[in-house]
Amino acid sequence: MTSFLEQVFSAVFGTVGKNLVNNLSQRADQMYDFVYVKVFGLPFIVLGARQTGKTTLIEWLRQNVRSLDGHDPAPTAPGGDAVHTFSSQIGAENVRLKPTRDVGGEYEMWETDWLELFRETRPRGIIFMLDHTDVLNHKDALNFVMNMIEEEIDAKRNLKAVLLLVNKSDLWLSGTSLDKLMQNYANEVKRLRNQAERLGYKTWTQSASVTQGVGVDDAMRTFINIIRPSPK
Repeated sequence: MTSFLEQVFSAVFGTVGKNLVNNLSQRADQMYDFVYVKVFGLPFIVLGARQTGKTTLIEWLRQNVRSLDGHDPAPTAPGGDAVHTFSSQIGAENVRLKPTRDVGGEYEMWETDWLELFRETRPRGIIFMLDHTDVLNHKDALNFVMNMIEEEIDAKRNLKAVLLLVNKSDLWLSGTSLDKLMQNYANEVKRLRNQAERLGYKTWTQSASVTQGVGVDDAMRTFINIIRPSPK
């Protein structure tokens, strides 16, 4: 539509008309971004197998703290826990976030809680969490998420990013590297990248230790910037 208006205004008013359309479009995008980021909240979801740090990450964002050392929440019950929209300091900016619900990571919850959350939220981004343990379970969980994205046409309509957040770096970084750890997931990462290219979202991998506050702020700044309507 913008392209059509540019053509009409350019034909009638020349360069001035085209610049007017561009300015109006830019202002509309800025207003759209403001409403999401400052008022309603950016919709995203946090998924991953059990005990990977999903609840801790949401709490890290909600409390605006640099670390949650010693934080050891109980496993999330079936159905998950509602999470109201809240403000979080991401880098130098105060951002409204809308994760909607904190869900558990047990296999039985994937086809119920995960799927319902995806359909309910229609997220602009997904944070998939994994760690250095139980590779086969993480593989299965990641493949389930990719299948879910593939099959849920309406739910994935707004999807802009899938971040693979490799948590607990304070436990594994001294003995291995992120690249070596991710070699276990070579096929899954390749599939994810192919899907991202085909469906038009971005994906990347970052390491972090949520409890220690290491790497989380950087990961979230990148994630939020990609899923917001007007990236900075």
